[in-house]
Amino acid sequence: MRSNMNALTRFVLDIFYPNRCPCCDAFIKWDKLVCAKCHRELEVVYDKTCHRCGKEVCICSDSLQYEAAVCAFRYSELCREGILSLKRGNNKNFGEYSGKLISYIMQRDYPDESFDIIVPVPMSRASYAQRGYNQAEIIASEISHFRNIPVRSDILYKSGSQTSQHFLSKSQRIKNVSSFGIRQIDLTGKSVILCDDVITTASTVNRCAALLKSAGAGKILLACAAQSKMK
Repeated sequence: MRSNMNALTRFVLDIFYPNRCPCCDAFIKWDKLVCAKCHRELEVVYDKTCHRCGKEVCICSDSLQYEAAVCAFRYSELCREGILSLKRGNNKNFGEYSGKLISYIMQRDYPDESFDIIVPVPMSRASYAQRGYNQAEIIASEISHFRNIPVRSDILYKSGSQTSQHFLSKSQRIKNVSSFGIRQIDLTGKSVILCDDVITTASTVNRCAALLKSAGAGKILLACAAQSKMK
């Protein structure tokens, strides 16, 4: 069920803007997030990933700044289309769908863990203005809906480069993360869910986790829609 908007609003909107599957673009019922075929065929890989770094091929090291990770999907064809539809600003369904699955996994595997806030990885002001929303915040909002944890989008920021990490080489990604910063805030002892759409080298989320730790954050759980291989 699509949850971030009330049912009547969803139903009315569907009359003027028919609901489509974010992965294959097929028309779907107004209260669905993906079609039945894509739901069956999307590759859920959480149980195959390292639950420390979030990758199928472990990248754990002493420099990793977060303690655990939930990455739901493999960034293969259907997932890639879902993520791209979210990034293009024309369909938020995959963000909500991913957040719902991440919430289910957290309920299953972290039932006794309590978290204080959810922090989405930020995007530049220019990118936000162009798209109209932050895709990581869509995922975070869905987790918030199911777990009743507040989303804080005012803690981290991104300045300078507008280039998406996905289109950069490993060395370029490492350099690009210097554009992320943190506002003056005390997070002493706070348990944080750090949320993003895709993790590849982990350079972005590691930088963001380090910034949160610099403000005193305690345990950080990374929540990502997908994990991909470095090209």
